[in-house]
Amino acid sequence: LAIGAPLGARMPRLAPDSSPMQAATDLRSPFAESYRSVRTALQFSTDHGLPRSLLLTSPGPGEGKTTSAVELARNSAQLGKRVVLVDADLRSPSIHRLFRLPNVQGLSNLLAGGAALDDVLQAAPGESNLAILTSGPLPPNPPELLAGEGLAALLVALQERCDVVVLDGPPVLGLADAPLLAHRADGTLLVAAAEATRREALVGAFDRLLAARAHVLGTLLLRYDPGKGGQYGYGSYAYYSYGGGKDD
Repeated sequence: LAIGAPLGARMPRLAPDSSPMQAATDLRSPFAESYRSVRTALQFSTDHGLPRSLLLTSPGPGEGKTTSAVELARNSAQLGKRVVLVDADLRSPSIHRLFRLPNVQGLSNLLAGGAALDDVLQAAPGESNLAILTSGPLPPNPPELLAGEGLAALLVALQERCDVVVLDGPPVLGLADAPLLAHRADGTLLVAAAEATRREALVGAFDRLLAARAHVLGTLLLRYDPGKGGQYGYGSYAYYSYGGGKDD
């Protein structure tokens, strides 16, 4: 999985009857321990500790970027950090569904100048130190919103209120959105799925992020089966039309 980024981690495959939410509640589970290890590595990724803004993205949909964004946001909040988790996927958002929050207003309203930050930030149910910024209504042209100065100004405003901003972004391939977000974020993690993400797709996504002058901190390989060791050859990943509401 090494593609030139310093941080690399393998996140274990869950049992068929377990969800990420369930696995995360058992602090001794390999799943929970793996994300704590990534959080620890991130604390040494900059000269000021955890990146002030961290983007999670993947080559394509369904590879685990949202799961990783949620778990790293929670793990950072457990350190006592004030964290805002932003659903920056303006095509197929899912954070509001995971936390069962309304999504009447959110990121798209802020970027369009139609809302104030105090009006759209929501507390994460059952979580300490964690606030949620949902996507808001889906705009007709997400790159147009993300390319403006509103994104940079929003990140500054969020960082004045919290210690860490975690952005759940859209996939990299076939879309302009993720490179725009990665260009603004302090750091980016690229998520891949064992036996699903093809190596060429991962390398292509990595190269595209570098072309956007992103600070790619590393890669996370999800759904890894330790019993298979180095046998992963990456599966028959096929990019398809994005925006149909598929969870990550």
